[in-house]
Amino acid sequence: MIETAFIWQTIKDTLYTFFQNIRVVDVLDILIISSFLYIVLNLLRQRASRHSLYSFLLILAVYVLARITGMYLTELLIEGLFIIILIGFIVVFQSDIRRIIDRIGNYKFFNKSGPVSSDMATSILTEAICKMADQRMGALIAFKGQEDWGRHVHGGIELDGKITIPLLHSIFNTKAPGHDGAVLSDGQRVLKFGVHLPLSTNLNELSIGGTRHTAALGLSEKCDALIIVVSEERGAISIAQNGQIKQLESHADLKKHLDDFWAEYHQSDPASFKLWAERRNMKTALAASSLAFILWLSFAYPSETVFRTYDLPIEYSNLESTFYTLQDAAPLQARLTLSGSKQAFRNFDPSKAIISFDMTSEDLEELELNIGSNNIKLPAGLHLYKADPPTLQLRKKHFVTTELPVKVPTTGTIAEGFEIDSIVTSPKFVTVLIDTEAASIDSILTDPVDLSKIKEESTLQKKLQMEGDKLRLPENSSPVISVTIKGRKTQS
Repeated sequence: MIETAFIWQTIKDTLYTFFQNIRVVDVLDILIISSFLYIVLNLLRQRASRHSLYSFLLILAVYVLARITGMYLTELLIEGLFIIILIGFIVVFQSDIRRIIDRIGNYKFFNKSGPVSSDMATSILTEAICKMADQRMGALIAFKGQEDWGRHVHGGIELDGKITIPLLHSIFNTKAPGHDGAVLSDGQRVLKFGVHLPLSTNLNELSIGGTRHTAALGLSEKCDALIIVVSEERGAISIAQNGQIKQLESHADLKKHLDDFWAEYHQSDPASFKLWAERRNMKTALAASSLAFILWLSFAYPSETVFRTYDLPIEYSNLESTFYTLQDAAPLQARLTLSGSKQAFRNFDPSKAIISFDMTSEDLEELELNIGSNNIKLPAGLHLYKADPPTLQLRKKHFVTTELPVKVPTTGTIAEGFEIDSIVTSPKFVTVLIDTEAASIDSILTDPVDLSKIKEESTLQKKLQMEGDKLRLPENSSPVISVTIKGRKTQS
């Protein structure tokens, strides 16, 4: 009983730690990878190259297992062969990768817009195809899915005519010039006829049929179209889709295949989710989600805590507006030790990090500043473990009110033929607050005046120099004063 309680407590602690560490962006990360894997698995599960996919998945599983269990040699070997494995993956799945890119580019995120095949349209198609089969009239009809098929089909004659039984029979009449080609349709209209489709090289699937069956299978390998073939020799009806071709056991199955195709690819039908699950897409989605979650646990989950130490600069803002100053030995940088996962440290750039204190919002009554996590911006998953020094010492300044004369420093030389008659400031004295611990100050300076720009009388606006935090002006006092400089011509 005690062992069972211990096991349950361990599970509860593990789950609690897991949900404490997982973030919203982690959930989004898993959803994005799941969507991508779903597209990949859904397209590859019925492909001829699926056996190669199983081999790559086996290598991936071994790598994940080696990473989790600490089999460093196996992990190092697979990482060393990563480039070779990647090149092999691209070579084997180059056509599948191109199709995945096409599928993503043509994916409708919000609305599945396309031709809506009514029950009447599928009934007409079923009746026309069944009649051609009964009459041993060979036919090849391709119905468009969501993917673009433009670069896979060639030739043909534009028609854009409404589907009718006489139209289809006239196209595939043996005396018609385009009867050996394929008809391209969107379910409502015949877009083109006499079209050449790509031929398949998958001999395992081509156990029956001739050139029409080879072309039907070839197009189904390149895109998500549905292709119907009527055999001229046997009068049998076959359907090619997703890289597979099969012969229908009876004509009655044809309408069901057509209805299912449009319900899946073109109709926003409430029952489409049920159809989606029946076609094993639910299993593919679960497999993609599980694989994405395993990959996230293996490579992204913050499973172990890492400690790293950085020397970061300290910034003090609005210090001059307070009655406090730093002790003479106060450091301009501090050494911080941060804790978190390796993944969290990837988002941390120490060259851009700074310890910042806004002196107007700090509690300075204790004459010290405590370095905490609120003084530095850290990415999610990182925490401040230790600061050295942990606190910065302050001292309170005491100011006395004093009137000081204003002096104007000068630079440059007045223009030739002139000399300075007088330099007068307004006001001549200003009231300032002086730190009692500062050295004796007997005057206050303005910004320098350039005499080379002075000839006769000029009035300038100059700012007072406050000498760091030793001086300050009373509240609502202006730091700008007027300086009037009078020049006169020298007597020759």
